Amino acid sequence: MSRPAGRGDVHHSTTSHGDHSIAAHDIRNIFIKWVMHPSARWLPLLLACAAVVIAGTDWPDGPARQYTLWGLLTGLSVVTAAARVLDRSPRDARLAGVLSLVSVLATVGGWLAFQSVRTHGEIDVTGQVRAVGSQPLDDAAHRTLTLRLDARALAEPRNALRLTLAIADHDPAGPTCLPDTRATLSLLTAGTADRTADLRPGGTVDFALGARTTTVTIGVRLHTGRGCRMDVRTTGAVLHDR
Repeated sequence: MSRPAGRGDVHHSTTSHGDHSIAAHDIRNIFIKWVMHPSARWLPLLLACAAVVIAGTDWPDGPARQYTLWGLLTGLSVVTAAARVLDRSPRDARLAGVLSLVSVLATVGGWLAFQSVRTHGEIDVTGQVRAVGSQPLDDAAHRTLTLRLDARALAEPRNALRLTLAIADHDPAGPTCLPDTRATLSLLTAGTADRTADLRPGGTVDFALGARTTTVTIGVRLHTGRGCRMDVRTTGAVLHDR
């Protein structure tokens, strides 16, 4: 037969609850002792500095604006870690714990932001665009130019290319042909146009690239007035993820 619940059962439940309270109190004391240990105050700063050094040795290319979040979090981690080092009050365990926790979390967040830029950030490959063909271009025999990016420029995989071209009069002293000039850009796959876009002088086009692209070939066809001779050069080429 089952024994009815008695006062002993109630006492056992209270004891179990008390055991949990004692364990939580012990963990809290251990955490405070670790936080207030003289050597522990240096750990957040060492972690923050290590993350900065590692990021500096593996710094990707691209505009500075994409590192804003990384910079803010890294600055926060270093400042709070330095404040933790300077805080030598033996009774201020709560402040020391908050500073250490904020510094470590900011370091981790900054590192994740940096890895996101490395994986998906913009890469400036302007200097690696190779032009094939003779210039200046005109409205008759010499209308086309080919722009190429090789495997070295595409070592970091991205799925889009943002391209900016400058088109200028070959003879700056003569009458300008810019108002009547435009270019048709074609992303070539196996020698045929896959995607095309029209571009005015100084304009920008954005081409979607296929997966695991190893080379990019873009055909440029100039449309200009009769007798006009134009120079075309790449002023911006950025690989990025859409």
